[in-house]
Amino acid sequence: GACTPAPEFIAATGQPVSLRHFAGKPLLVNYFAPWCAPCLREMPLLAALHREGRIGVIAINYDPASPGELAELARRHQIAVPLMVPLDEASLPFPRPGALPTSYLLDGEGRLQETLVGEIDEHRLADLRAWAAAQP
Repeated sequence: GACTPAPEFIAATGQPVSLRHFAGKPLLVNYFAPWCAPCLREMPLLAALHREGRIGVIAINYDPASPGELAELARRHQIAVPLMVPLDEASLPFPRPGALPTSYLLDGEGRLQETLVGEIDEHRLADLRAWAAAQP
């Protein structure tokens, strides 16, 4: 319908998803690839952040993939954050990254706050947690 937000992603479940589904709390959008060792190393930290619930986390496979392929990737690599496929026509508040891993931190209104290029480690995770704790 006219009031339904346009989807920007297709989830591994096959369902269309909009960034507006995540409105109200910060969201970390992580680009990864299964051939990227730092991407896979940071996944347990991203899963921990996601479980804590102060910042939502979604992961986007850098290479084209079907929802079924994403589900298989999640199973094979034990990825515990929602996997998404961006739609070509999506109007996202960030560009497709030129390096992996890259994460985009959005505030609760969907505005880009920070671009994190490179692997998220414990130090960066602590910075994200501190940022989230300072949000109103």
